Amino acid sequence: MPDADEAGPSTSQGRRRVYPTEPFVDGRGDTLALRTFAAEDTDLPAITRLCSQELSEPYNVYTFRYFLEDCPDLTFFVFPSADDPEPLATIICRLDTHRERTSRGYIGMLSVDKRWRRRSIARRLVELAIRRMDDMGADEIVLETEFDNAPSLALYEALGFVREKRLHRFYSNGKDGFRLIRPLARHPLMRTAVVRERQEAERRALRLHKEKEGEEEGNGEVEQSVPPEIALVLAGPLASPPTAAHANAMAQLASLTLDAPRAYGNAVQTASSSVDSKPKARPPPSYIM
Repeated sequence: MPDADEAGPSTSQGRRRVYPTEPFVDGRGDTLALRTFAAEDTDLPAITRLCSQELSEPYNVYTFRYFLEDCPDLTFFVFPSADDPEPLATIICRLDTHRERTSRGYIGMLSVDKRWRRRSIARRLVELAIRRMDDMGADEIVLETEFDNAPSLALYEALGFVREKRLHRFYSNGKDGFRLIRPLARHPLMRTAVVRERQEAERRALRLHKEKEGEEEGNGEVEQSVPPEIALVLAGPLASPPTAAHANAMAQLASLTLDAPRAYGNAVQTASSSVDSKPKARPPPSYIM
């Protein structure tokens, strides 16, 4: 008979506490088990184990509680089966209001046990978290990752994230990081991009019609200013007054197509990189208690 520690958390009847799960299919087609955060006494030790083993950044219990107390439904666990108490992967997220303007989803930690990698578990967890935060009203999703973490960057960029900013000496090991962002459908930038694409399609159709009818098109083009929604998005990293690089980036945004996330990332990265090229000390994260 196993010891109490080996038996894990139990109910008053002495049986292991079991929480309901739902099927989770990995990249190989195997069916695993998925559930959200249930209770600190059962799940916090598992979070600590996965994050300490697989992530380079050290986190303490207060950091985890910052995510868990307000958004427990945005922390997911994957188990080998519904009967197995030890999770093999977790993703920990949160939803906040950013600058009193946008609803921002944040992916804080993502960890998969080394023995279970190369099965698309991380990708499917990120996709699940994005859908859940989108359903909860998020305008955008952000996260940070180390600047030289090629697998992580490849994963997030394949899912539509773009590099918004390089963070100098962001991590406790002294490494730089990238802040990645993915605007969702309700983001002001995305709405503006869709409207502009439709307007451009209408202008192209009208131009083709005139050419077909033999009519001459006017030489002048209507000058388009940067819409206030885009100026609002760019308000954070831009300097005052704007530099030439800022103006160029804003001009790029003014001609966005439906590939808005990538165009947004290219423009903002161009603008923010010119504000100050000197490394800055990383401020302490606001959520550390």
